[in-house]
Amino acid sequence: MIPLELLIEFYDKDVLKNIVAPLTLRPKKVIYFYDRGMQDITVFTALKKCLDRNIPKIKIEYYPIDITSVDKIFRQVSRIIDRNGIENCALDLTGGSELMLLAGYRAGTALNIPLLHTDLVNKQITNLIDDSIVAKTVALTLEDFVDAKGACFMGESHRPPSEDRYSDIKEMARFLFERLSQWKFTCSFIQTVAARTLPHELFMQSKWNIHMKNGKAVYPDQEILEKFQSMGFIENLSIEGEYVQFTFASIEDRQYCISFGVWLELYVFIAAKEAGVFNDVKLGTMIDWNAYDNVSVAGNEIDVLLMDDSLPVFISCKLRDADTAALNELLIAKKRLGGWFSKGIIVTYGKEKKIHTGTYKRAQELGLELLDATDIMAEDFSQRLVKTIRELDLISLKWKRV
Repeated sequence: MIPLELLIEFYDKDVLKNIVAPLTLRPKKVIYFYDRGMQDITVFTALKKCLDRNIPKIKIEYYPIDITSVDKIFRQVSRIIDRNGIENCALDLTGGSELMLLAGYRAGTALNIPLLHTDLVNKQITNLIDDSIVAKTVALTLEDFVDAKGACFMGESHRPPSEDRYSDIKEMARFLFERLSQWKFTCSFIQTVAARTLPHELFMQSKWNIHMKNGKAVYPDQEILEKFQSMGFIENLSIEGEYVQFTFASIEDRQYCISFGVWLELYVFIAAKEAGVFNDVKLGTMIDWNAYDNVSVAGNEIDVLLMDDSLPVFISCKLRDADTAALNELLIAKKRLGGWFSKGIIVTYGKEKKIHTGTYKRAQELGLELLDATDIMAEDFSQRLVKTIRELDLISLKWKRV
């Protein structure tokens, strides 16, 4: 297909339908028609940001239409096409309402311009007249999704570890998973001691038995502290009488040691990285869902976020049993960014999947997949994670899930 001068799109709430064809065909101009009932027009500023980053100097126009009348849509679309010229022009019939698509087809056949359809399942753009393949769709990045949704990254709650630390972190994580009760007390102890110091301080000193603000007594597990030292997370551990002291190896290690659940997030992040098949794997991602309201507010933290074959995958990690609130939180996050064409996985240190609890069944109803403690502690966890993500395909999301 020769380079396009103009591509006509019908705006859709699913972000993929708005950006895949323009990013693939790279026209000089894109015109979006949208329901005049839409109130938030900043969506087009977001789309322009996404397209600009990939196609410099691209022009974008957008026009409201009455989506209740095929004839009105037909006449306005025809008028705009006539104004711009029909040479090297195409109409993408992928997004929008049913009446918009009918009117678009009518306009395209009347003006004899190519009618295209973006097949998001098979990742190709076809000509609707003869079903010929026009182009294979381009690969997308997380930045494409975030830009197109009018959101922005606000950093990470935890700094991703360097690759040379993966082995130590995995070993430490599995050690803690097998001693969750002791880890809970030890983490509370370290948090309480660290709270008495400045955020950048690494040296810690305390009595063995202390009380938290709520008056509850806590004390560390010596075996866990010794393991932290042997794996390089703390140094100079000294236990004498009723006193204990040690030094965190780094600010990063301090953050890890005062967070109870971060070890599962790290474990899943490393498994995704080591699988070697995913792009843009991020840890503890903070997203401002509205980048254009002049207020920098982070939404819910996404524990692990990655791209699998141009689809965003949201992974929620819970170092405990999962509940309905955790499922809903994950579902909302993935719908806000990826819409229908995204995947959600919840990794929980419980037995939901093994014994088919109500939470596990509810996850399946919502189109979410769940991995539990049996999967986490398996030697092939990385492969199980890949298999779970890959088997949650678009067709199953459309036809097999509620």
